[in-house]
Amino acid sequence: MSATPAIGRIPVRDVRPAVEHGRRPAKAVVGETFQVSATVFREGHDAVAANVVLCDPEGRPGPWTPMCELAPGTDRWGADVTPDAMGHWTYHVEAWGDPVTTWRHTAQI
Repeated sequence: MSATPAIGRIPVRDVRPAVEHGRRPAKAVVGETFQVSATVFREGHDAVAANVVLCDPEGRPGPWTPMCELAPGTDRWGADVTPDAMGHWTYHVEAWGDPVTTWRHTAQI
């Protein structure tokens, strides 16, 4: 059996910050803003969107933060987040197909 994580139709790859490929926690100071970035893509020409969710030390998810494409056409997305208390925070990136953006792009062509 492979230890490689399953990849769905919209893969989220190369999530950063990551220290030693996630074996060690990234560190920040309370109130320090840092960028979470990831490569998000899908097959075909339909648009995607992504959020980052920062979870507090008790594991409660905070509000999602919309990610934006860092450089058009690169599939690299990012958002700035800020922990507001001490402790072991975690985050995850969510991605999905964006039919509204796909429609708007198609309507402009």
